[in-house]
Amino acid sequence: MTTKSKNPKAHRDCKETQPSTKGVVAVSHRLKALSLMPLHALAEGRNQTIPSLLCDLTGLSKARISKGNLDAVRPSTKAKINLHLEELLQVQFKDDPEGLDELMSKVATSPVTSSGEVAPLAGWVHQLEFLPWIPLPATKAVALTVDELLEALLACCREDDLPNFKTVLLTHFKRHGLAVCADGQIAMDPVPETELAALQVMANWEHADQWTRNLVDYLYWDLISSLDAEWNSHYFAGRQTMSLFPLVMVRPQEGLLETMRVSSRKNIYLKPVRRLLQFLYALAFYFRYKRWPARAPTPKTLAEILYRPGSLELADESLISNYFDGSTKLTLDLVQEHWWQLMDHFMPMRVNSKRANPPLPLIMLALQWQTLLVQDKGRSFLMPDMKSYETLWRNRREQWEALQIQPMEGSHNTSRALGEPIQWPAWSLNQSSAVL
Repeated sequence: MTTKSKNPKAHRDCKETQPSTKGVVAVSHRLKALSLMPLHALAEGRNQTIPSLLCDLTGLSKARISKGNLDAVRPSTKAKINLHLEELLQVQFKDDPEGLDELMSKVATSPVTSSGEVAPLAGWVHQLEFLPWIPLPATKAVALTVDELLEALLACCREDDLPNFKTVLLTHFKRHGLAVCADGQIAMDPVPETELAALQVMANWEHADQWTRNLVDYLYWDLISSLDAEWNSHYFAGRQTMSLFPLVMVRPQEGLLETMRVSSRKNIYLKPVRRLLQFLYALAFYFRYKRWPARAPTPKTLAEILYRPGSLELADESLISNYFDGSTKLTLDLVQEHWWQLMDHFMPMRVNSKRANPPLPLIMLALQWQTLLVQDKGRSFLMPDMKSYETLWRNRREQWEALQIQPMEGSHNTSRALGEPIQWPAWSLNQSSAVL
């Protein structure tokens, strides 16, 4: 994943060539990577590879999974997969039958595309609505639009139909522009006419590949910014003054992106998991004292609060330092345990039902970004264009505010709680808004 360019661009003045197998396969892989983002997030949260995760979830062998094309398994195999999943859920919810019924109800209402196919991105957002219950109509609509677009483009790839691939893109851009817009809305960020014209003369799949690379990046950050605006606006009762998710992205040294020079070999950049643990500490501190800690917590500070995995012993500084530098991986379950340990520390007299729930999307994305944004075994990193991201976020935030005036039928009361606006702690903010 890279976000070096904001707008998808086609090569101009190119001669017609026969579509190559390599080109169409590359385009297809980029599109599928975005569709698989929720699965990748789940795998990262469990510290597994996608094949290992699929092996656990389906009961199929890794050899069969490595062949791909799981949609083409025989009906008898599908029945075995469904039985395997049912048995897994029965074990997981053996002490909570009502919870299992609730989960199955959620799954039954998961969004699908207009063709009736699974909508992976919208389905992921659908599940986030229940952790805890937070309505996400705007983000779900963005995700479903992206699912529909990916489905149409992948069909073109399977049929090796470049002309229709271009038609699908042109239709999408004329309706939405670069960012997905809601029904009845004018495109927030229209694609320049010169770029639309360039797309029309796209000559082969190799040229489509560059378009697809930039398109996938922009759609991804559009979806993430929408979730950032909608989920977090509910979580913080609309009080935050800027986006939240950048607080757990990669943070480079001051001036590094502008000068490409390292001012110190220590902490050239901070990794997502380090920023996540520091912000969760700050958030628990804020809930207790209604103010932010003056500085980021050190490994020593966190080691005095958090416990070693599966142990009643406090962690030591070396373990927290390993979390910080990524040499010891965190899982979603372990981060949630650490959240409740922070709650025990700062709010010891308050039961869990009266405490704030962990900000799960923030946690899930930080764990995923530890892999997606940190490259070459930590020697390099990727960042989005933060100015573009903030523009997307503010547009989505305005949509969320409009929904509070006219709440959707059947949703709970989403009116904002009164309170002072929340300013994120200065030490948590990104030092640069430049593009890597």
